[in-house]
Amino acid sequence: MNRYIIPEIDSHFERLKVASRVPQAPMKPTKVRSKPVVSLALAAYLSRNDGSTFTDEIDSTFKEVALNQLKVFLFSGHDTTSSTVCYVLYMLSVNPEFRTGVQAEHDDILGAEPSLAASVLSASPQLLNKLPYTTAVIKELMRLFPAASSTRTGEPSLTTTDPRNGLKTPAEPGMLIWLISHAYQRDPAFWPRSEEFQPERWLTNEGEELHVQPGAWRPFEHVPRSCIAKELSMLELKIVVCLVARPFDITAVYEEQRNGANRRVGGERDY
Repeated sequence: MNRYIIPEIDSHFERLKVASRVPQAPMKPTKVRSKPVVSLALAAYLSRNDGSTFTDEIDSTFKEVALNQLKVFLFSGHDTTSSTVCYVLYMLSVNPEFRTGVQAEHDDILGAEPSLAASVLSASPQLLNKLPYTTAVIKELMRLFPAASSTRTGEPSLTTTDPRNGLKTPAEPGMLIWLISHAYQRDPAFWPRSEEFQPERWLTNEGEELHVQPGAWRPFEHVPRSCIAKELSMLELKIVVCLVARPFDITAVYEEQRNGANRRVGGERDY
Protein backbone atom coordinates (compact mmCIF):
# COMPACT_ATOMS: atom_id res chain seq x y z
CA MET A 1 0.00 0.00 0.00
CA ASN A 2 2.87 2.39 0.83
CA ARG A 3 4.36 1.82 -2.60
CA TYR A 4 1.15 3.10 -4.16
CA ILE A 5 0.24 5.97 -1.83
CA ILE A 6 3.68 7.60 -1.46
CA PRO A 7 4.10 8.18 -5.23
CA GLU A 8 0.58 9.64 -5.30
CA ILE A 9 1.45 12.09 -2.53
CA ASP A 10 4.64 13.08 -4.34
CA SER A 11 2.84 13.42 -7.67
CA HIS A 12 0.10 15.66 -6.30
CA PHE A 13 2.66 17.73 -4.44
CA GLU A 14 4.57 18.33 -7.67
CA ARG A 15 1.36 19.45 -9.40
CA LEU A 16 0.66 21.96 -6.65
CA LYS A 17 4.24 23.17 -6.86
CA VAL A 18 3.90 23.77 -10.60
CA ALA A 19 0.53 25.47 -10.09
CA SER A 20 2.08 27.89 -7.62
CA ARG A 21 4.18 29.34 -10.50
CA VAL A 22 6.90 30.14 -7.94
CA PRO A 23 9.10 27.02 -8.08
CA GLN A 24 12.00 28.36 -5.98
CA ALA A 25 10.04 30.37 -3.44
CA PRO A 26 8.36 29.01 -0.30
CA MET A 27 5.19 27.24 -1.31
CA LYS A 28 1.84 28.97 -1.02
CA PRO A 29 -1.51 27.26 -1.53
CA THR A 30 -3.30 27.79 -4.82
CA LYS A 31 -6.80 26.98 -5.86
CA VAL A 32 -7.13 23.77 -7.83
CA ARG A 33 -10.25 22.58 -9.57
CA SER A 34 -9.84 18.87 -8.82
CA LYS A 35 -10.40 17.66 -5.28
CA PRO A 36 -8.86 14.21 -4.80
CA VAL A 37 -8.29 13.50 -1.13
CA VAL A 38 -4.49 13.67 -1.57
CA SER A 39 -4.71 17.19 -3.01
CA LEU A 40 -7.09 18.28 -0.26
CA ALA A 41 -4.66 17.04 2.39
CA LEU A 42 -1.75 18.82 0.74
CA ALA A 43 -3.72 22.04 0.26
CA ALA A 44 -4.63 22.03 3.96
CA TYR A 45 -0.98 21.43 4.84
CA LEU A 46 0.26 24.26 2.62
CA SER A 47 -2.37 26.67 3.93
CA ARG A 48 -1.00 26.20 7.47
CA ASN A 49 2.66 26.43 6.51
CA ASP A 50 4.27 29.84 6.94
CA GLY A 51 6.98 29.06 4.41
CA SER A 52 9.85 29.35 6.91
CA THR A 53 10.85 25.68 6.84
CA PHE A 54 9.28 24.44 3.62
CA THR A 55 10.33 24.91 0.01
CA ASP A 56 10.73 21.99 -2.37
CA GLU A 57 10.24 18.99 -0.08
CA ILE A 58 7.30 17.73 1.95
CA ASP A 59 7.86 17.75 5.68
CA SER A 60 8.58 14.15 6.71
CA THR A 61 6.23 14.27 9.70
CA PHE A 62 3.33 15.49 7.59
CA LYS A 63 4.08 12.87 4.95
CA GLU A 64 3.96 10.07 7.52
CA VAL A 65 0.68 11.38 8.99
CA ALA A 66 -0.84 11.78 5.52
CA LEU A 67 0.25 8.27 4.56
CA ASN A 68 -1.38 6.74 7.64
CA GLN A 69 -4.58 8.72 7.23
CA LEU A 70 -4.91 7.81 3.56
CA LYS A 71 -4.49 4.13 4.38
CA VAL A 72 -7.31 4.42 6.91
CA PHE A 73 -9.38 6.23 4.28
CA LEU A 74 -8.92 3.36 1.82
CA PHE A 75 -9.14 0.42 4.22
CA SER A 76 -12.10 1.63 6.28
CA GLY A 77 -14.28 1.90 3.20
CA HIS A 78 -13.51 -1.59 1.92
CA ASP A 79 -15.54 -3.79 4.29
CA THR A 80 -18.49 -1.42 4.61
CA THR A 81 -18.83 -0.96 0.85
CA SER A 82 -18.45 -4.66 0.05
CA SER A 83 -21.06 -5.56 2.69
CA THR A 84 -23.45 -3.02 1.20
CA VAL A 85 -22.88 -4.47 -2.28
CA CYS A 86 -24.02 -7.86 -0.96
CA TYR A 87 -27.19 -6.33 0.48
CA VAL A 88 -27.89 -4.46 -2.77
CA LEU A 89 -27.66 -7.68 -4.76
CA TYR A 90 -29.84 -9.46 -2.23
CA MET A 91 -32.58 -6.83 -2.24
CA LEU A 92 -32.63 -6.70 -6.04
CA SER A 93 -32.99 -10.48 -6.10
CA VAL A 94 -36.00 -10.54 -3.79
CA ASN A 95 -37.59 -7.38 -5.24
CA PRO A 96 -37.67 -7.98 -9.01
CA GLU A 97 -39.89 -4.95 -9.62
CA PHE A 98 -37.18 -2.64 -8.31
CA ARG A 99 -34.52 -4.45 -10.29
CA THR A 100 -36.62 -3.85 -13.41
CA GLY A 101 -36.68 -0.13 -12.60
CA VAL A 102 -32.89 -0.07 -12.19
CA GLN A 103 -32.40 -1.92 -15.47
CA ALA A 104 -34.69 0.48 -17.33
CA GLU A 105 -32.75 3.46 -16.02
CA HIS A 106 -29.46 1.90 -17.08
CA ASP A 107 -30.82 1.18 -20.56
CA ASP A 108 -31.80 4.84 -20.85
CA ILE A 109 -28.61 6.40 -19.47
CA LEU A 110 -25.89 3.86 -20.30
CA GLY A 111 -27.29 2.37 -23.50
CA ALA A 112 -29.13 -0.84 -24.27
CA GLU A 113 -26.02 -3.05 -24.40
CA PRO A 114 -25.00 -4.08 -20.84
CA SER A 115 -21.56 -5.29 -21.93
CA LEU A 116 -20.63 -1.71 -22.88
CA ALA A 117 -21.52 -0.18 -19.51
CA ALA A 118 -17.93 -0.16 -18.24
CA SER A 119 -16.56 1.59 -21.32
CA VAL A 120 -19.44 4.08 -21.34
CA LEU A 121 -18.79 5.01 -17.70
CA SER A 122 -15.05 5.17 -18.28
CA ALA A 123 -15.58 7.66 -21.11
CA SER A 124 -18.32 9.64 -19.31
CA PRO A 125 -18.11 9.11 -15.53
CA GLN A 126 -20.47 12.06 -14.98
CA LEU A 127 -23.30 9.73 -16.04
CA LEU A 128 -23.20 8.31 -12.51
CA ASN A 129 -24.85 11.58 -11.44
CA LYS A 130 -27.79 10.93 -13.76
CA LEU A 131 -29.07 7.78 -12.07
CA PRO A 132 -31.68 8.96 -9.54
CA TYR A 133 -33.50 5.63 -9.29
CA THR A 134 -30.29 3.64 -8.82
CA THR A 135 -29.24 6.12 -6.15
CA ALA A 136 -32.65 5.79 -4.47
CA VAL A 137 -32.32 1.99 -4.36
CA ILE A 138 -28.87 2.25 -2.77
CA LYS A 139 -29.96 4.85 -0.21
CA GLU A 140 -33.04 2.86 0.74
CA LEU A 141 -30.92 -0.26 1.12
CA MET A 142 -28.51 1.64 3.38
CA ARG A 143 -31.45 2.85 5.43
CA LEU A 144 -32.56 -0.69 6.19
CA PHE A 145 -29.10 -2.26 6.37
CA PRO A 146 -26.51 0.36 7.38
CA ALA A 147 -23.02 -1.09 7.28
CA ALA A 148 -21.67 0.84 10.27
CA SER A 149 -22.60 2.86 13.32
CA SER A 150 -20.82 5.48 15.37
CA THR A 151 -20.15 6.57 18.93
CA ARG A 152 -19.97 9.79 20.90
CA THR A 153 -18.14 10.51 24.14
CA GLY A 154 -19.90 12.04 27.11
CA GLU A 155 -19.67 15.73 27.94
CA PRO A 156 -20.62 17.57 31.16
CA SER A 157 -23.46 19.45 29.44
CA LEU A 158 -24.81 16.47 27.49
CA THR A 159 -27.87 14.42 28.45
CA THR A 160 -29.78 11.64 26.73
CA THR A 161 -33.58 11.60 26.76
CA ASP A 162 -35.75 8.48 26.71
CA PRO A 163 -38.52 9.28 24.16
CA ARG A 164 -40.89 6.89 25.93
CA ASN A 165 -41.03 8.71 29.26
CA GLY A 166 -38.87 11.83 28.93
CA LEU A 167 -36.32 10.55 31.45
CA LYS A 168 -33.04 12.44 31.11
CA THR A 169 -29.74 10.74 31.87
CA PRO A 170 -26.48 12.72 32.19
CA ALA A 171 -23.81 11.63 29.73
CA GLU A 172 -20.79 12.04 31.96
CA PRO A 173 -17.23 12.34 30.65
CA GLY A 174 -15.90 8.86 30.01
CA MET A 175 -19.31 7.54 28.97
CA LEU A 176 -19.52 6.09 25.46
CA ILE A 177 -22.80 6.62 23.60
CA TRP A 178 -23.46 4.19 20.76
CA LEU A 179 -25.66 5.51 17.95
CA ILE A 180 -27.43 2.50 16.42
CA SER A 181 -28.42 3.54 12.92
CA HIS A 182 -30.14 0.21 12.27
CA ALA A 183 -32.68 1.19 14.94
CA TYR A 184 -33.36 4.86 14.28
CA GLN A 185 -33.46 4.40 10.52
CA ARG A 186 -36.36 1.98 11.04
CA ASP A 187 -38.16 4.15 13.59
CA PRO A 188 -41.76 4.67 12.36
CA ALA A 189 -41.76 8.07 14.06
CA PHE A 190 -39.45 9.26 11.29
CA TRP A 191 -40.01 6.71 8.55
CA PRO A 192 -43.53 5.92 7.27
CA ARG A 193 -43.77 2.24 6.31
CA SER A 194 -40.43 1.92 8.02
CA GLU A 195 -39.93 -1.83 7.50
CA GLU A 196 -40.70 -1.71 3.78
CA PHE A 197 -38.09 -1.43 1.05
CA GLN A 198 -39.41 1.64 -0.76
CA PRO A 199 -36.84 3.38 -3.02
CA GLU A 200 -39.58 5.77 -4.15
CA ARG A 201 -39.36 7.59 -0.82
CA TRP A 202 -36.14 9.19 -2.12
CA LEU A 203 -37.93 10.58 -5.17
CA THR A 204 -40.82 12.25 -3.34
CA ASN A 205 -41.49 15.93 -2.72
CA GLU A 206 -41.99 17.64 0.62
CA GLY A 207 -45.46 16.98 1.94
CA GLU A 208 -45.81 13.53 0.39
CA GLU A 209 -46.23 10.54 2.71
CA LEU A 210 -42.83 8.96 2.18
CA HIS A 211 -40.82 12.18 2.00
CA VAL A 212 -37.54 11.80 3.92
CA GLN A 213 -37.07 14.13 6.88
CA PRO A 214 -33.80 16.10 6.99
CA GLY A 215 -31.23 14.39 9.18
CA ALA A 216 -33.13 11.10 9.45
CA TRP A 217 -30.84 9.18 7.06
CA ARG A 218 -27.47 8.67 8.72
CA PRO A 219 -25.59 5.60 7.40
CA PHE A 220 -22.59 7.90 6.92
CA GLU A 221 -23.52 9.76 10.11
CA HIS A 222 -24.26 13.46 9.84
CA VAL A 223 -22.58 16.84 9.69
CA PRO A 224 -20.15 17.69 11.25
CA ARG A 225 -19.19 14.03 11.65
CA SER A 226 -20.00 12.81 8.18
CA CYS A 227 -17.82 10.01 6.82
CA ILE A 228 -15.02 11.52 4.76
CA ALA A 229 -15.39 8.70 2.21
CA LYS A 230 -19.15 9.13 1.71
CA GLU A 231 -18.92 10.30 -1.90
CA LEU A 232 -16.33 7.65 -2.77
CA SER A 233 -18.52 4.91 -1.32
CA MET A 234 -21.62 6.06 -3.21
CA LEU A 235 -19.66 6.17 -6.47
CA GLU A 236 -18.32 2.65 -5.91
CA LEU A 237 -21.80 1.32 -5.15
CA LYS A 238 -23.35 2.92 -8.22
CA ILE A 239 -20.57 1.57 -10.44
CA VAL A 240 -21.07 -1.98 -9.14
CA VAL A 241 -24.84 -1.83 -9.65
CA CYS A 242 -24.35 -0.44 -13.15
CA LEU A 243 -22.10 -3.36 -14.05
CA VAL A 244 -24.08 -6.25 -12.56
CA ALA A 245 -27.79 -5.36 -12.44
CA ARG A 246 -28.43 -6.15 -16.11
CA PRO A 247 -26.06 -8.93 -17.23
CA PHE A 248 -26.53 -11.16 -14.16
CA ASP A 249 -29.58 -13.00 -12.85
CA ILE A 250 -29.32 -12.76 -9.07
CA THR A 251 -31.05 -15.35 -6.90
CA ALA A 252 -31.04 -15.54 -3.11
CA VAL A 253 -30.59 -19.09 -1.81
CA TYR A 254 -30.80 -18.43 1.92
CA GLU A 255 -34.03 -20.39 2.28
CA GLU A 256 -32.48 -23.40 0.53
CA GLN A 257 -29.68 -23.37 3.10
CA ARG A 258 -31.91 -23.06 6.13
CA ASN A 259 -30.20 -25.89 8.06
CA GLY A 260 -32.98 -25.84 10.63
CA ALA A 261 -32.54 -22.15 11.53
CA ASN A 262 -35.58 -19.94 11.30
CA ARG A 263 -34.85 -16.96 13.54
CA ARG A 264 -35.54 -13.61 11.92
CA VAL A 265 -34.88 -9.95 12.63
CA GLY A 266 -36.92 -7.39 10.74
CA GLY A 267 -38.29 -10.12 8.52
CA GLU A 268 -34.83 -11.30 7.42
CA ARG A 269 -32.66 -14.26 8.45
CA ASP A 270 -30.62 -13.43 11.52
CA TYR A 271 -27.31 -14.84 10.41
